[in-house]
Amino acid sequence: MTAEREPGEHLPKGAIDPDLVKLSRSRAKVGIITAAGVLIICVYFLFRLSPDRRFGGEAERPTAVAVSDILDDRIAPDSYIELEAEPLMSHAIRSIKAKGDAGLRVVPVRGSSDRLWLAVSGDGWDQPAITSKYIGRLRRLDSMTLGTSVKSYVAETPRPVFASVPSIRAGLASSKIKLVTGEELAVDDGQQVAFETIEPTTSLVVVSFNERLPDMRAWGGALKRANLDYKPATQKDNDEALGQGRFEVPVATEEAVKKLEAAELWAARVEPVVRHRKGTWAELKKSGAEGLALGGAVAPDNRVDLVGIFVTRGIPDGAYTLVTNEVPQDYWYVLPITIALAAIALLFAWALVRAIRRDLLPTRAPA
Repeated sequence: MTAEREPGEHLPKGAIDPDLVKLSRSRAKVGIITAAGVLIICVYFLFRLSPDRRFGGEAERPTAVAVSDILDDRIAPDSYIELEAEPLMSHAIRSIKAKGDAGLRVVPVRGSSDRLWLAVSGDGWDQPAITSKYIGRLRRLDSMTLGTSVKSYVAETPRPVFASVPSIRAGLASSKIKLVTGEELAVDDGQQVAFETIEPTTSLVVVSFNERLPDMRAWGGALKRANLDYKPATQKDNDEALGQGRFEVPVATEEAVKKLEAAELWAARVEPVVRHRKGTWAELKKSGAEGLALGGAVAPDNRVDLVGIFVTRGIPDGAYTLVTNEVPQDYWYVLPITIALAAIALLFAWALVRAIRRDLLPTRAPA
């Protein structure tokens, strides 16, 4: 048996002192700052997960609602709903996270005054987004990541809205127009407006170059022989890459077709000429009974279909968005994460209480 070592006895080189081996380490202590920091982080994420937790708890089948129910705030955010609506696809905005990302197309709903939007997939391989019913998650636009960028774009970018000619005539005096969407718009004199008309006595002849008529000059001679006068073609009308050219002739479409057929000019087609007129509301207000005056010309009312007004207006506060690519089953993981965060929060709340009692509260002397 090994003899017991005397206290303080010198140990050989490389030997381990058994007294030091037996020393117990002090238990790690969680400080006030650490406990409070972890507790705050847990509470923060519990709060942030609340909308996803509510939506994840929705029924598997959506609830059918009307647009008026949403606009009257009768439907709670993060509800799983089915909505029958008509999107204004001409006002669609693509919101992307990074370059190359298909993102989402955010579209206002007709008749909602920009208070209700649809967020549909921006991927061209997905099913067509235009339908009569939309199913998804109802959210506040301000609560979404894309909300800030979409509202900023809408507030800075003029968008066209349209009104019929009778509505324009009725609003010339009051500068208040009823749009085709049913909304009423107040217009100021500097507002940009535009419309398009089809010229009844002018046609566009689109020709294809071939061996017999290889260029614009040859085609110009052929049109003259067919008794079709034309305006001098500009450089942009002569598309060598496509092998095509364009001539504007002062005859109606039907008459131009007959003359081309009589001259056996089969490598040509006739299209109507569309004139784009634009100007300000102040100019349009001066229109007389003979027609709408804009862009230095007067167009009879029966030749104008719709008048476009370019407006810049922001999205109202409290606007809603229906996100069509979200279902409650996608958020199955939120509940387990919530339970884990709650357990960690309770643990560090208890640690915080102990740390406060240990470090801040005075220690009582024994009786």
